[in-house]
Amino acid sequence: MFKNTNKIILVLALFLICEPLLRLLSFKASTGMGWELLWDNIVENGNVSFYRFSEFWILTPLAGIFLLTVTRISFFAYALLTTHKFYSLVTYEAYEWPYFSETPHLGAILIISVNILFVLILFWPIVKKYLLSYYLKDIWDARGRFECNYGASLFINGQRENYRGYIKNISTGGVLFNLYDGAGDKLRVNDQGLIVIEVNQKEYISLEIRLVNTSISEHCDYFGMEFSNLDPRMSLVIMNIVMDLRAKKMAKEKPKRILETS
Repeated sequence: MFKNTNKIILVLALFLICEPLLRLLSFKASTGMGWELLWDNIVENGNVSFYRFSEFWILTPLAGIFLLTVTRISFFAYALLTTHKFYSLVTYEAYEWPYFSETPHLGAILIISVNILFVLILFWPIVKKYLLSYYLKDIWDARGRFECNYGASLFINGQRENYRGYIKNISTGGVLFNLYDGAGDKLRVNDQGLIVIEVNQKEYISLEIRLVNTSISEHCDYFGMEFSNLDPRMSLVIMNIVMDLRAKKMAKEKPKRILETS
């Protein structure tokens, strides 16, 4: 799961580092200019400020290099840069630098669109919570909730003991925790803490959680929890776990669908 997440970030970083070259290629494809004329048009005829020049050639590759640090601040810096580039695109005036055309080239629009897509992927949990409404998040989570059986340890703030159990199902917004041994009566809605999930024998993830519902009976104790304070990288980890479970579920259901239709 972690390897897949790091691959996504690596692909994004390489895309940003190569973006000036991609822009050149898109300009050439859309204008048909020779390389010398294309270079002269962008570099010399532009007569732009150092900031505008560095915005085209330097800032985006630097954002890609910075993104390789996999820190929360690097994700926000990338999001701000993408927002600024999108603003520059929609406020473009005809025949201005660097496109020298009535409208920005299609390649530039596609590149900005890819950047926006990556920002939405990195900040999907935040987008769901604040842009798609906090009250609708349960609906979104329900669309991607998948059964699993990961061992887990729950640590509640202010309590010394930890609770062992397993994750019954998981979504991009939270988990359903099944407690092995009793003592479930010590857990309350709105309790906050940390859950450590054993994804496999070599990979563990730690997530801040808040209890949102409980179901205690003679047979089992279930606790619904939502993730809190997810950084973009960890949200990608959760997304990869959910996608992997979804792929396994679809692989199991495929033979059943074939038998039903035959």
